[in-house]
Amino acid sequence: MLENPGNPIDRRIDEIRREFELLDHWVYLNAADQTLPGRYWLSAARRFYDFVEAGRMEDTPCADVATHPFLTPAWSESIARSARFINADPDEVTNAYRPTMTANLIFYNMLEWEEGDNIVCTDLSYPGYMYVLQDIRRRYEVELRVVRHVDGAIPIELLDAAIDERTKIVVVDRTAAFSGFTFDMAEVCRVAHARGALVLDDAFQALGALKIDVRADDVDMLMAGAYKWACGPEGAGIFYIKKELCERINPRFRNYVWCDFPGAIPFIEPDHDNVRSWDHPPVQTANRFSQDTVIGPALYGWIATMKFYESLGIANVEDRIRRLGTYAIDRLREVGCEVKTPDDPAQRHGLIVYTTGDIDRDRAFFNRCAAPGRCERPIRLSLRAQAGLGNLRISTHFFNTKEDIDALIDLHRRMS
Repeated sequence: MLENPGNPIDRRIDEIRREFELLDHWVYLNAADQTLPGRYWLSAARRFYDFVEAGRMEDTPCADVATHPFLTPAWSESIARSARFINADPDEVTNAYRPTMTANLIFYNMLEWEEGDNIVCTDLSYPGYMYVLQDIRRRYEVELRVVRHVDGAIPIELLDAAIDERTKIVVVDRTAAFSGFTFDMAEVCRVAHARGALVLDDAFQALGALKIDVRADDVDMLMAGAYKWACGPEGAGIFYIKKELCERINPRFRNYVWCDFPGAIPFIEPDHDNVRSWDHPPVQTANRFSQDTVIGPALYGWIATMKFYESLGIANVEDRIRRLGTYAIDRLREVGCEVKTPDDPAQRHGLIVYTTGDIDRDRAFFNRCAAPGRCERPIRLSLRAQAGLGNLRISTHFFNTKEDIDALIDLHRRMS
């Protein structure tokens, strides 16, 4: 059933869509690339600059509201809300930006490599961190084991077969950007942990689309940005690390802001010494891994985004996304398109990859979407391919409607 009167998003859809002004001008089916700016976070980000303009950026004698983000209450509020978003403890979460930056931190500065170690990933893994892992393979003489998909999905038994006692870490995309396949992360963690391997969950294509529970899944580390399905600003995101790992891993990276010095920051002490005063280990929370890349307006916008999500309810968001995704698949097949995303509803949400059956027709359709017809709204989607899957990708988010999908299908009919 496409409509669900019990879902408050369905009842409030016109009101919710007004938060995204560009929906008046585009048919937007491209959240997997980046989402539309929401009024809620735009106004919050502008408010930060209002504070700056008013001179509220001093850090002495106390941190004001628009000073360095890591000194403000907004820093800890963002962490607390992010932790609730994924059912973690606030001490296990820090603010982050792009997963590629977090991946560099993890692979180069947090893990100890030995010759003969191996890393398990898949041919659906995102190139951003795969590029990093290729250097890790060469630099430390470790093996990179790539599990190949079967019809756009990664069977858990194939992943299990690739893991052994020398597997240092298993790295997967919770939802694969180039197929829409969505892992059962609890199963991934079960098979990895059985052989002592860690699990890194790249949740960029799932955060904001699915309910994520890192405790139930037993995930070791999770990274995600804010600007795709999470409907937040560029420049914000989440890095989660399990508490016992946080306490155990001593990163080859130091950020003096998170030195665990006793009392106030040593700058204000008359006997401040740039060696002795800082001779302390990092804090024992996830902030010890913070690279402090999230700037003030992004932090304000991300907090506003999470408040907006709390008003919607992630279960309601996921329900609507899944229904629209199923509707899109059914309609695409009606017009003869081949859907590459798995059929099993448990293995997908609203990220749908498909093809007309011919790359030239796919490209022609993609280009036509920019100008579908006189006085018609452009249709925003992506042209993507990897591991033999592609070439068109749409994203059905909670703000989309049946009419958005019908507009896409109508253009396919007109071009067939």
